[in-house]
Amino acid sequence: MFWKIYAVIYLVLIVVGLPPALNRLPHMSPIDAIDMLLFMPIAVMGLWSAAFRHISLPTNTWKILLFGSVFWRAISVGNTILFGDVVPKFETAVAALNSKVADNQAGTMTLAAMGLAFVVATFLTLPPLIALYRNAYGDESLLRLMSPTRVRSAA
Repeated sequence: MFWKIYAVIYLVLIVVGLPPALNRLPHMSPIDAIDMLLFMPIAVMGLWSAAFRHISLPTNTWKILLFGSVFWRAISVGNTILFGDVVPKFETAVAALNSKVADNQAGTMTLAAMGLAFVVATFLTLPPLIALYRNAYGDESLLRLMSPTRVRSAA
């Protein structure tokens, strides 16, 4: 049930956010544009398939999409943090929040804001990758796939 709810919410967020994002397209970095035009549809497709099983691709295709998405996500997140305006905006928002609380609570508010940002970012980034993984490998454990005994038994 989680996958169905998450897939629908994710799709709604994308539909709502797409028009403003398309308006920014000429001003986006190439990494952001590729992320929006190529990897966002892959994430939606993976989520939709994990939730509703309407998209049937060969297992190796899901594996290739997973491989590309995992490495691309690292590039995209790194680009956003290092070169985007996310960190300065976050610092400004936290400073504004800290100005409204007592001085001895500013550190706690900063830590809480960072924790919340981490949880939200993880919740938006990780489930599409997990959905792609489930489409590629089913319910097989990642630890079992990486096990040295699996390699020896295959040889």
